Amino acid sequence: MTAGNEAVSKVKIEKRSDGKFFYALTFRGVTRPLIGPFPNPFEAAAAGEAALKALEARAGASKA
Repeated sequence: MTAGNEAVSKVKIEKRSDGKFFYALTFRGVTRPLIGPFPNPFEAAAAGEAALKALEARAGASKA
């Protein structure tokens, strides 16, 4: 499967008006609800990337 045919998986960081950060996780084209709050964008990004990596690992294990 080429990269153009795969569903998009990504982490998006959002800052709320109260100054707290959240991440939205999109996995296989499905966007999950916002997760947080985090005190800074780096912690939100790290948590989001870890969650995405865990989902990808679990999805890869189920194919075997």
